[in-house]
Amino acid sequence: MNWSPLLRATFCSGIIRLNARCNKIVAIRLSHYHLPRRLAARARPLWTLTGALALLTLASVAAGTLAQSGKGTNAGRRIITLNVIAHAPEGTQVTKEDFDLYDGGAAQEIESFGRLDSGSRLILLVDSSANLKVEAAALQKAMEAIINELYQDDQMMVVGYSETAEILEDMTPDLAKLQATPAKIIRKGSPSLFDALIAVADAFSNQASSGIEKRAIILISDGHDAESKTKFDEALRALQEGNIVLYTIQVPDRTRGALVRDKPKPPAAIEQLTVGTGGAIYPFDKATEAAKIISDDLRKNWYRLVYSPSGINTLNMRRLLLMSHSPNIQLRTKGSHPAKYHRPY
Repeated sequence: MNWSPLLRATFCSGIIRLNARCNKIVAIRLSHYHLPRRLAARARPLWTLTGALALLTLASVAAGTLAQSGKGTNAGRRIITLNVIAHAPEGTQVTKEDFDLYDGGAAQEIESFGRLDSGSRLILLVDSSANLKVEAAALQKAMEAIINELYQDDQMMVVGYSETAEILEDMTPDLAKLQATPAKIIRKGSPSLFDALIAVADAFSNQASSGIEKRAIILISDGHDAESKTKFDEALRALQEGNIVLYTIQVPDRTRGALVRDKPKPPAAIEQLTVGTGGAIYPFDKATEAAKIISDDLRKNWYRLVYSPSGINTLNMRRLLLMSHSPNIQLRTKGSHPAKYHRPY
């Protein structure tokens, strides 16, 4: 069957893209359940070819992503990079002598620590489900407040999600295009938050391979997930493995604390996702103030920490802890390194 180019849509790691092509690395995760059953059999040669291309692409960029993923160098020495958000009094220069790092309970030697002054790559991820407890006008205003805090060298993608995640504007530095996205939000269906997080984590994969280190998701949600095939732990793992920081503008819980099966309650899910990635939570009614705080974190408070882990088993899940020597210096990083071996998504 021939499809008109104007009507063609492509699933890129769970995100609907109109008239676009999937990144080679992202496409390998596309599962057959996204296709009608009668087309799945025809698609197999395409996925085989895509998989081969993805492996070639991964091999070509592996050297540039070792530090991000925490894998060993040719000499067998493992190098790990952490995002650290550091808050200190105005004029204070935070250095590696101001705190201690513990990985799996073992003190680690910090090789380097310094502020990153480069631009950020951001994804504004917005719950567009029908029964989110916020009015459409207020939701659009919150989106506008976040978008208007971008700096000239920042880029943002805007994604709305309910049952599926849909790109409202692809990654761009164009403020005018981004400012048009709040009006594109269509409230419908039930939220698949964990599927959306996996999708946008995959969308960030090419940013990591290109050397962009400041990657963050700004989520507007109450943490409720109704329809996802992805488990909560898988979503958290994807963010941690991608070195992605999650900030949340938290909407009041629509479930009112109701018990849920096989997943955390919505407020607990938000807390675990943000603490687990080094992010922070802000109430929806303070969205304008939160947008300014997040912007300051991205521009002034984002640091890169590099170390080579010792005295631990790097195959296991390990808790991370930063202990400041001063009550005036507050530090955040992701809560843990996920285990190396796990069930595929």
